[in-house]
Amino acid sequence: MGKVMTVMKVYPEEGADMQKLLDDVYAVKGCNSAKIEEFVFGAKIIKASFVCDDKEGVDFEEKVKVLKGVSEVQVDEVGLIS
Repeated sequence: MGKVMTVMKVYPEEGADMQKLLDDVYAVKGCNSAKIEEFVFGAKIIKASFVCDDKEGVDFEEKVKVLKGVSEVQVDEVGLIS
């Protein structure tokens, strides 16, 4: 059984508390890493990665989209890591 990693950018709603949003993203089961990064024109986003077994088929995009303070989620890559 292999592992699948999903890497995504999480765009916050205007005025969202970035630290609280970062904590909420970390709380999603399967979160491997998450950090706040500079984006454009001083805006910040959260770059996060998630890992699950390939047979699980977890949709991390849907799990993150429903968090309070999330405006949009963009999946950058999905791939087999082991």
